[in-house]
Amino acid sequence: MRVTDEPTSDAESVPAKWVRSTGYLISVVGATRETGAGDLILAAAPANTCIVHAPSDRPTGVLRLLLVGAVTLISLGAFENLAVTTMMPVVAAELDGLRLYALAMGLPLAAHIAATAAAGLWIDARSLRGPLVWGVLLFAAGLIAAGAAQDMALVALGRGVSGLGTGLLTVTLYAAVGALVPAADRPRFFAAFSAAWVVPSLVGPPLAGYVAQYLTWRLVFLGVAPLALASLLLLRPLLAAADDAAASRERGAVRARARATMVPAVVVAAAVAALQAAGASAVAVSLVAVAAIVAFLPRLLPPGTLVLRRGIASVVATRLLVNGSVIAMESFLPLLLQRERGWEPGPAGVVLTVGAVTWAFGSWIQGRVVEPGLRHRTAIGGAMLIAAGTATSSLVVFEQVPAVLAIVGWVFAGLGMGVVFPSMAVLALASTPSSRHGEVSASLQIADGVGAALALALVGAGFTALLGTGANPYLPGFAAMVALALLAVVATTRVPNLTGTALPTGTPDR
Repeated sequence: MRVTDEPTSDAESVPAKWVRSTGYLISVVGATRETGAGDLILAAAPANTCIVHAPSDRPTGVLRLLLVGAVTLISLGAFENLAVTTMMPVVAAELDGLRLYALAMGLPLAAHIAATAAAGLWIDARSLRGPLVWGVLLFAAGLIAAGAAQDMALVALGRGVSGLGTGLLTVTLYAAVGALVPAADRPRFFAAFSAAWVVPSLVGPPLAGYVAQYLTWRLVFLGVAPLALASLLLLRPLLAAADDAAASRERGAVRARARATMVPAVVVAAAVAALQAAGASAVAVSLVAVAAIVAFLPRLLPPGTLVLRRGIASVVATRLLVNGSVIAMESFLPLLLQRERGWEPGPAGVVLTVGAVTWAFGSWIQGRVVEPGLRHRTAIGGAMLIAAGTATSSLVVFEQVPAVLAIVGWVFAGLGMGVVFPSMAVLALASTPSSRHGEVSASLQIADGVGAALALALVGAGFTALLGTGANPYLPGFAAMVALALLAVVATTRVPNLTGTALPTGTPDR
């Protein structure tokens, strides 16, 4: 493996894909269910980033191992993500942990923020081996801890550990493709990565629901852990190639990037976790956490993101808003349906399955939009679908409204997410010069995680504050999520309305 600033001399080579970015890494797909967006891997690097070129003579067996192992790990992570959302109401009821429900759902997202930053620096300083091995071990250890937990706090802690693992793995697997797979074969790998979410989306929620209902919820955690460890054994022959793909050890540059990205990311992750744990009961802790987020989050996002400045800032803000509103409501809808409407876990999981299917269909639609102006209008329409879907589903907080309306609303919310999520990635790349692609991709990743984690903290605070008071504990949080979705519609109207060319280098966002 050669680390160089120059392209390889191989006659078959094409422009190298970038492997490392400013503290995070790699793609704008895979963090959540961006089915159909696998072609959005960035093709340029910041000027101070070394490029790792994948040799075209990499043994076929190694590439096959990478494909099978990576798809297996992504599928397991997807199954765990969707399965836990369905069965967490059962866990909370059995362990008397409703007040920690938001923490158990959101702590993996907070941990993911810090782990993503750490993985990029780790790979740059050493190689792919470390974060790959530790990612699997932490993912499995967190699942075992959650499955064996005797109280809700330990379930949340175990899920936080597994979130660290998935954060390391998400970055490392995409980096491994950039470092080990020839450019001509990369689209096939990324298409497989996106497809790895499909089966878990279809079978994960109802399967986990029925396992929790008729067997035990612990089996969902404990059953996935050994499969993850087995995947690591499958990838053992790949580890030598991962060492061969080691990055340059420019420790001074890595330390500088650590100060610029790792410290703010860890502070934001810790503050978000504290906010989720504090809920509405510890006002002082919540105020300190909010102050930390306000101080450090802008360092990780384009200037003007939090005020919806026109340009790339509104692109990133759109991702933050839609991911927050949808993930938070999706986390609490199964709880509402099971606890308040008497649904069993299996049928309640249908909400997630329906949303996943329409999400995939929306991604398929946006993937066939070519004209930039139409893509912009489609994104606005997708945001409107999300707002309509969240508003419709939120009506089930009222007893007079049929519970099935939650599924109807989630048809539209999922469809809108499928359109908006990858569209924002396309618009982000098209509206910025190539020298900023790494920075923008990192901002999209952090916005996704922070948006979901903060929204869960907000819904959780309202839920715990009103729990047991006789008031509707879901109403404030769901209303806030509808407001976020409506704000996302405003944000999409402020993203670049492209005419087919990117902004020239040096052009500021308006």
